[in-house]
Amino acid sequence: MKRTHARSYSLAAAAALVISFTGAGCQSSGGSDGPIKVGAINGITGLFQTPEVPKAVKAVFEEVNAAGGINGRKLELISKDDAMDPARASQAARELIKSENVVAFAGSSSAVDCGLNRATYTKEKIVSVPAVGVDPTCFTSPNIAPVNPGPFTLTTAMLYYASETLKRSKVCIDYTILPGSGGGIEKAIKDWTDLTGKTLAHKNLAVGQGDPTRYLVADKNAGCEAVLYNATVGPWFQQAKTQGMQKVDFIVAANSYTDANAKVIPADMNAYAATEWQPYTDPTLPGNDRWAKLVEKNGIQKTAFSQGAVMSADIFVQVLKTIKGDITRESVTKAFKEMKPISYPMAGTPYVFGPGNDHNPIKGSQFVKADKGGWKVLPGGFTVPAPTK
Repeated sequence: MKRTHARSYSLAAAAALVISFTGAGCQSSGGSDGPIKVGAINGITGLFQTPEVPKAVKAVFEEVNAAGGINGRKLELISKDDAMDPARASQAARELIKSENVVAFAGSSSAVDCGLNRATYTKEKIVSVPAVGVDPTCFTSPNIAPVNPGPFTLTTAMLYYASETLKRSKVCIDYTILPGSGGGIEKAIKDWTDLTGKTLAHKNLAVGQGDPTRYLVADKNAGCEAVLYNATVGPWFQQAKTQGMQKVDFIVAANSYTDANAKVIPADMNAYAATEWQPYTDPTLPGNDRWAKLVEKNGIQKTAFSQGAVMSADIFVQVLKTIKGDITRESVTKAFKEMKPISYPMAGTPYVFGPGNDHNPIKGSQFVKADKGGWKVLPGGFTVPAPTK
């Protein structure tokens, strides 16, 4: 059975997709006066910062507005900063729903939004299409469906890549776990075991800050051939080099896939990164051309998070264009619950919201390797874990 799922698109198909996102207003009848208000809860300050996300969503909305809007109505994004503060995140959701009367949420990027506001979204019958889903409830809620695989599906893909593509028999994991996320990681590990029949040679889900020597020594003692890691990159790889672990394959999570991190990884270390969309460091990949042009035009930072922002906004716009009649909270929710899958060039699998109680539609991960201070895209397309023979 194939271990990877490569998705190819012709330039014409990609262009047609972009036109469908950014063309003139939808062909539905009806509609009300005034802007279509869309909410978002983002981390602008605090420990989890994604300031580029609402900027990129607004840039997409501005394109749509310049082309006539949705049936003549302008899209208005109202983004609130939760500063990774639970009280602020809860208050932001209430204000957006009750005071601003948003029809939906699109492009949220918060570490605490989903867990805190899941019940509110369900009660108010409003949908959220986050650009970045972080905690487990982002993927196990009836009214939330992120456009990224998320850290748990991604962890399964990373383990799968280590054992099935790199053919490492002793796979290990050293993770720093956000509050409330431990269960999601344990399930991700179990999913890998269920798919492959393999188990970890060593596991540490309590990696702390400071000197990483003790963690790496434990990996050496366990004979680890591949190590998954999701915390600070620089000190980890410097110490791994000191420990003589040049033959170990280290696979870092999507949060470590940055230009800055590529520069601090020693040249003789094997460092891979799992990406949630097409690697942003290569603008020529399917779907990345649109994203790259949009963020460059608007002076927005090129990051994986800004990719998620553009995808969530594009998906949101395309679904809105299918609505016949008034665009209201009720009609938007209905449209997402009944939508057909959308193949988006930047992602590994089609996106669909649907009527279920769990939503984790994006499953694929693309892999890159640190090379000469940058990231080299590896062949094979998106890895979508599947049962092995």
